[in-house]
Amino acid sequence: MKTYSRNLSVKSAAKTDSTAIGRRIVRTEAICLRTTRTRETSKLVTFFSFDTGKLTCLAKGARGPRSKFGAGLEQFAVSKIIYYYHQMKTIYTISDAELVRSFPELTMNSTRFLAAEQLAEFLLRTVKPHNPAPRVYRLTITYLAALETADSHFPALVGSFLLKATSFLGFRPELRRCLRCHRPINKDKSCVFDPEQGGVFCSECGQGASGKSIKREQLQDLVYLLYTPVKEIAESPPAEEQLSLILQFVSAHIDPLLLNSFNWNAFE
Repeated sequence: MKTYSRNLSVKSAAKTDSTAIGRRIVRTEAICLRTTRTRETSKLVTFFSFDTGKLTCLAKGARGPRSKFGAGLEQFAVSKIIYYYHQMKTIYTISDAELVRSFPELTMNSTRFLAAEQLAEFLLRTVKPHNPAPRVYRLTITYLAALETADSHFPALVGSFLLKATSFLGFRPELRRCLRCHRPINKDKSCVFDPEQGGVFCSECGQGASGKSIKREQLQDLVYLLYTPVKEIAESPPAEEQLSLILQFVSAHIDPLLLNSFNWNAFE
């Protein structure tokens, strides 16, 4: 979909109000990635903020019967939040969360939830505090919406998200030209995909390379997942055979732990 939500705050930087020295009130829009129970009635919430990247907030009383936060702190919710930033702390106190958009179908279906969880897992490991990634933020909302309405093809959607998000973070794989001789390889019957080098070698340059030999059809699938709009991916066959290649690439350039965090068999 082309509209990501009523992202009024997305159009400008986070609004801040100074209070004491080293402390200020911050207003921003954020996606709730994970919640953890703490104390008797409170939650620790990890957000992906459009303006400030990843942040963790303490929501006091969020689990109480009279919680003022409502659905604004539910997992995968997009909310306008207000929190108190302090330069000496890494966990901030949140004072308000106004729901902008929710994806209820993600939590009502186990397969959709698992797929959305794997998007969240990627973001939790890759997005850094105080390091905005607005293109990844918009991409995340787009893919959460796609997962909510998809009936199948969840691995293909997740794999496509991983490729695109990794590209937006500065590590776009070279899939159309040989890394060595730079000629187009779309006519090669096979090539060598090297996750460490960040792309493919043609059949000639790939001799002796340390990557994995893949067929033309496998390469075309990777290109498809990287460059195709999400709506078309949702209507296409899944591409499970290429998912291990995607994870190897992401793990080589973003986070090596990701390779052990994803369980594609759970979609079967």
